[in-house]
Amino acid sequence: MIKHKTIQVGDLKIGAEEREAINAVLDSGRITEGAKVRDFEKNFSSYIGTKYAVALNSGTSALIAGLTALKYLGIVKENTNIITTPVTYISTSSSIALSGFSPVYVDVDPETFVITPDRIKEYLEFGDNAQKTSVILPVHLMGYACDMEKINALSKKGGSVVFEDSAQALGTVYRGKRAGNMSLLSDFSFYIAHNVQAGEMGALVTDDPEIRRMVTKIKANGRACDCFRCTRSEGICPK
Repeated sequence: MIKHKTIQVGDLKIGAEEREAINAVLDSGRITEGAKVRDFEKNFSSYIGTKYAVALNSGTSALIAGLTALKYLGIVKENTNIITTPVTYISTSSSIALSGFSPVYVDVDPETFVITPDRIKEYLEFGDNAQKTSVILPVHLMGYACDMEKINALSKKGGSVVFEDSAQALGTVYRGKRAGNMSLLSDFSFYIAHNVQAGEMGALVTDDPEIRRMVTKIKANGRACDCFRCTRSEGICPK
């Protein structure tokens, strides 16, 4: 008789250290956008190797905010095409559509299931409406990195932008660089099933100060707030 063993993935385990950290935040009187968030953004950008990180409520929000920032800053035009993979979580595609773009799917490597430069090149040369391509959005899937060196070369040649979806690749290293540090911007997810969990959380990383500024404003519904100045206990916004 075969005995089946359950392998737990994304299992919730909160120990004494986690409870102590949570209680410290609760005791601070600030449960959002406080010092711990700033510490995370500083430490996370340093870990990835980018200048900036913006914490958001999910990886999906990071995708939408990043794509919207590219549009608002005039880096790419609305109603253009974004090359990506069909083998990914649904929010890759839904974020593209919600941000005012159209997803275009190219095939993946049958062994790693990540998007391949050859398929991207084929679409750019022969695909319908290839001239409308504004962004290449490769997804590093289940820890496997895309061939970013070749993808970046194709992007540079065609005048498009590369936006890495690194939601499933925190810690992945490709030719000496961490996933998320090989393009103009990248998103991460800290959903319970991913490498590092925070229940529900995401982040966007970039070296571009204008993208960081715009994503921060989008996150705050258009406001350019410094929440450390906010006297919420008195119900007053100093701005």
